[in-house]
Amino acid sequence: MPANLPSERRRTGRVPHRARIVLSGVDADGFNFAEETETLTVSKHGLSARTSYALPLGQEVSVRTKEKNRVAQFKVVWVGRPDTPNDGSVGMEWVEPHCFWGVEFPPDNWEPD
Repeated sequence: MPANLPSERRRTGRVPHRARIVLSGVDADGFNFAEETETLTVSKHGLSARTSYALPLGQEVSVRTKEKNRVAQFKVVWVGRPDTPNDGSVGMEWVEPHCFWGVEFPPDNWEPD
């Protein structure tokens, strides 16, 4: 499986959760950026979000929530392929996991109906 696609087998379930965030860091061209965007889904291990910036796999970025002004570091683990529904989306995992979203996640063995 190519490295830029989400894993077919997830560690934990994703929860659709729209939260306004500020994504900041260094893009693929080496330029600093800060972008207001929103999450698409969140999980115990990370999030997916839309971005207009090209972010390389492995890049660390900062995420700040607009509502509660919480900040955490994430690492880019997948990038949506161009000309697909995931174009412009990135998946990120925690650098150091902790309670962040205020969302209760389903058990790891949960299966959607």
